[in-house]
Amino acid sequence: MKNLDKIVDKIEKSIDEKDKAREQALKASRDIIIGCRKAIQCLHQNLIDDAEKHIEKSHSELSNLYSIVSNYGDLYHAGFVENAAQEVVESKCLLNILQGKDLPDPDEIKTTYNAYLMGLCDVVGELRRSALDFIREGNSTKADEYLKMMENIYDAIIRFDYPSALVPIRKKQDMIRGLIERTRGELAIASCEKRIDERTHEFHGLLDKINGDKTKTENKKNEVDLDIDKIW
Repeated sequence: MKNLDKIVDKIEKSIDEKDKAREQALKASRDIIIGCRKAIQCLHQNLIDDAEKHIEKSHSELSNLYSIVSNYGDLYHAGFVENAAQEVVESKCLLNILQGKDLPDPDEIKTTYNAYLMGLCDVVGELRRSALDFIREGNSTKADEYLKMMENIYDAIIRFDYPSALVPIRKKQDMIRGLIERTRGELAIASCEKRIDERTHEFHGLLDKINGDKTKTENKKNEVDLDIDKIW
C-alpha cells in the first residue's frame, strides 16, 4: 500500500480538473442561453441586426463550451450543455426562417443531432407566437403561413419514434401537436370573426342604402305636398 497516496492524489487531481471544467461549462451554458433568448426577443421585435450579433456570440461561446467539456464524455452530453446547444439551434433556425432562408445544417452548427432536433421542436413555439401576432393584426394569410411551417416541422419531427434513451423527443412531439391544434383553432375563430364582421359591414351598408332611399322618397313626397299647398 505504499502507492496509495500516489493513486489517491492522481484521482483527486483528475476530479478537481473535471470539477473546474464543469463550473466553467455551467457559466458558459448560462451565458449562451441568456444570449439566445435576447436574440429571439430581438427577432420578434424585428431587430434583425441585434439578433444576429447575439446569435453569433452565443454560437462562438457554444464552440468554447464544447472545448471545455471535450475530454469528459459525461459532461459533453450533460443536460446543461445540451440545453445551451438547443437554444443556439432554436435561435439560428428562427432567424433563417424569418429571413426566408434554408434551415442551418447541424453539422455546420456543430451540435449533436439530438440537440438539433430538440431545438427545432422549440422553434414551433416561436412560430406560434408570430402567428398569434398576425392573428391580432387581422392578417390571417400570414398567420396561416406560419401555421403551415409549424405543421411541416411536426411532420418531420414525428418520424423519430425511438426510445427516449436514444432520442428524448416524445414530450416535445406531444407539445408541438397541442400548439398546432390550438393555433389552428384560434385561426379558425379569427377567420369566422372576420367573415362575421364583413357580413355585418355589408348589412349596415345595405341598411344605410335603404334608409337613404326612404329619406329621398319622403323628401320628394314633402316637396309634392308643398307644391299642392302652394296651388291652393
